[in-house]
Amino acid sequence: MSDTDTDPGDDAEHVYRTVAAAPMPRPRLESIAAGAGGWDRARTHGALGQATAEGHLVPSVDEVGTLAEVPDRDRAQRGAAELPDAHREEIARRIADDFLLRATAAEHLLAPWHRATARTIEYAPAPDMRDGFDTATRARSWLAASTDDLQVLLEEAARRRWWHWVWQAVHAFWPHWHLARPLTLARQVHEDAVLAAQRDGARVGEREMLTSLAVILRSQGEHEQALTASGRALTSAREDEDARAEAQATNQHGSILLDAGRPLEARPHLEQALALRSDLVEQARAHVERHQGAGAGEVRTFRRQVGLTLVTLGRTEQALGNPAAAVRYLREAADALEEAGDTHDHGRALAYLAAATAARGGGRLREAAELYDHAEQAFTTAGSTAWWARVRLLRGRTALDAGQHEAAREEFTEAARRFALAPDTMTPQDREHLTTGLTQ
Repeated sequence: MSDTDTDPGDDAEHVYRTVAAAPMPRPRLESIAAGAGGWDRARTHGALGQATAEGHLVPSVDEVGTLAEVPDRDRAQRGAAELPDAHREEIARRIADDFLLRATAAEHLLAPWHRATARTIEYAPAPDMRDGFDTATRARSWLAASTDDLQVLLEEAARRRWWHWVWQAVHAFWPHWHLARPLTLARQVHEDAVLAAQRDGARVGEREMLTSLAVILRSQGEHEQALTASGRALTSAREDEDARAEAQATNQHGSILLDAGRPLEARPHLEQALALRSDLVEQARAHVERHQGAGAGEVRTFRRQVGLTLVTLGRTEQALGNPAAAVRYLREAADALEEAGDTHDHGRALAYLAAATAARGGGRLREAAELYDHAEQAFTTAGSTAWWARVRLLRGRTALDAGQHEAAREEFTEAARRFALAPDTMTPQDREHLTTGLTQ
């Protein structure tokens, strides 16, 4: 099915059939253009306009663009069923490939340090439909608005045994899982993606899915399952001598133990992860020197990872009752993450630094409050849904520890209001802290 398969006078009918055969009930303009045969924007707009005027399609606009649907879905589906199987499969694959490329463009803009993995594309969109995203806000909005389409396409891909597409799409949506934290959905699709990567024989993809799944399980309080997932990733990384994945899984293991209330067990894993990640920084720097500046992005990537481990080491020291040591780790973490351009995790470092600063005593509450303010600004800028609420929990606990009960209650009340806007982002630990705070 190519751009020359239809007479221009039949464009409206061709678009109608494409929308009817699309996996999602309300495909976007970009998906329609892709499914129609890789059409350009002008041709797609013209065909949509004609089909709309004839009453065959109903267009609408949401926060991220134009969509279309057929007024009689049952009739349209009967018509689509009359298309040859190969034709319907090509429409679905063209739409899926376009979707994966857009998700990857959002991933690269929002998280340039996220590990690059394969993207298996059979059909590329028209040149003027490859425009990507011009701002981080648009990229975040597209990811958030496209999760329903993602689920539909994942089901389509699994039914057609496009195992590579399943894990690659879940991987590309990582910024959404990281910032918005829709834990129930994220767990479901990652569990499916682990199996898909195994079936695809993609060991790097499987490790990426396992470590991301471990994060989600940890957030849901499923610590033993999380340890199993990170342990599988660690074994695989060592078998393949994948130093980056080994460091990631080791760090994740320590983070899980910390969240499980086992900071003494967490510390050696985190110290090992810090050593592994520091080695990667030095190796990347040596590569840059040898190759006259090439690969500087890798230095930033691994410096960011060092920063993430430092955050967790700081939290570990805080849990062990060593706020001065926690402050040292967290200040270094905040510097590394700011340098890497990671606004979200820089905010996390600042929030934990605020809590550790207040815990040191000595009249440091004003300094802690300023750090919390900076952290909250970072979360707003990054679009960090869960942390926009969670920072208020930390503020409340700091106020409570300082004996400021009225201020603490105000913070916990605001945290409850914010979590109510995105309840699936809450972890069991969040619920426990919120309940405790509101009953003090």
